[in-house]
Amino acid sequence: MKGHGVIFLRNVFLLAALLSAVWGCGYAFAPQGDHIDRSIRTIYVEPFGNKTAQAEAENLIRQAFIDQILQNTRFRVVPEMEQADAIVSGNVLAINTIAVSYRKSILAAEERMMITLEASLREKASGKVLWASRGVAGYVDYELQDDINLLPAARKRALTKLSRDTAEKALNMMMSNF
Repeated sequence: MKGHGVIFLRNVFLLAALLSAVWGCGYAFAPQGDHIDRSIRTIYVEPFGNKTAQAEAENLIRQAFIDQILQNTRFRVVPEMEQADAIVSGNVLAINTIAVSYRKSILAAEERMMITLEASLREKASGKVLWASRGVAGYVDYELQDDINLLPAARKRALTKLSRDTAEKALNMMMSNF
């Protein structure tokens, strides 16, 4: 019985040491807009521009930004600019697709889609830019089927995922002022 008490105390001590190490190393959750003035509560996401040949890319990116902002409990997305304290705007600058691997038949088996955005957050009242970047980039790899007729659908799914991932990355940078 005495041995179990020693083992229990040792385990409690190890757990306390582990927790102290984690908290003491500076680990923290990503900021949720702490550097942004507390008076900003509502955000309008302007329609994005599209400087690519990919139809509807700007709509997918805009919707991805809206969805990501809605996940942040501090801010609320508003449907009209007049209701907003701040405005997110941007452009899809580039979308490129390259083959990553090939089948024996020389057809692509896997592709990588890459996207580059410019995005900004500005205060509506003053017009002051709170955050901006011309080089928010992301990529996604996706498999292709043997049937080339399915290629447009595979690319659309990839672009949808890439839009969500890149919007999340951009908003994390925006909220942490990076």
